[in-house]
Amino acid sequence: MANTTVKRIEAGHYEVSDGRVIVKIGSSWFVLNSEGGHDLGPLPTLSSAKEYVTTGQVLLHGHNVGTQHGRRQSKKEFNAYLASEAKKGNPSPAILYFFVLIVLCIIFSLLDK
Repeated sequence: MANTTVKRIEAGHYEVSDGRVIVKIGSSWFVLNSEGGHDLGPLPTLSSAKEYVTTGQVLLHGHNVGTQHGRRQSKKEFNAYLASEAKKGNPSPAILYFFVLIVLCIIFSLLDK
């Protein structure tokens, strides 16, 4: 992955040197494997897709969560981060996230009573 390069073919369509393809569908980006199957996505930005194909991970960046667009992009990027970690064989962030959600649901249900 260290020497992976990305080349623009046309708007919304990029070729990766290892045979994968990055395509824009709607407002999201998807990485497709060499057979045309789904590799990872949706990703919020082209830079996130490029980051994934070159490093194998999606890092979280600061989005302006004061706007609806920023919140949506942040949520997409967080989900892509969880997926990239699980794909690398590290399901810990996703497990921890779901554990926290369950604990919060229990706390709020107890407070509601």
